[in-house]
Amino acid sequence: MSLLLGANTVAAVASIGFALVGGVRPAALSESGTPTAGERFYGWMYATRGVPLGVAALVAPLAWPGPAGSLILCAAAAAQVGDAVIGVVTRKWTMIAGAALLTAVHAATAVATM
Repeated sequence: MSLLLGANTVAAVASIGFALVGGVRPAALSESGTPTAGERFYGWMYATRGVPLGVAALVAPLAWPGPAGSLILCAAAAAQVGDAVIGVVTRKWTMIAGAALLTAVHAATAVATM
């Protein structure tokens, strides 16, 4: 169980980190030279979703073990599924792999902490 909680912590921190990078330096995630106004806008939209959800996924299994924490982790896993689908559509294989891994970790932690 502690190994799974450790993996969930790493996954949540990684998610927060990517969300912050998306907000501050959207071109780093979109791989474009100079970000457009639209990229900056969507970068901040990603950050405003990703940071609170990542923090919630980090805290939930420790603060609220049981159904409440599992529900939060399921929401974080669902968001990662969405990110993986975006990766599939845009053919960004690292995005697919990262989001799929984070989905699995959050979902497994949700089941283990019920």
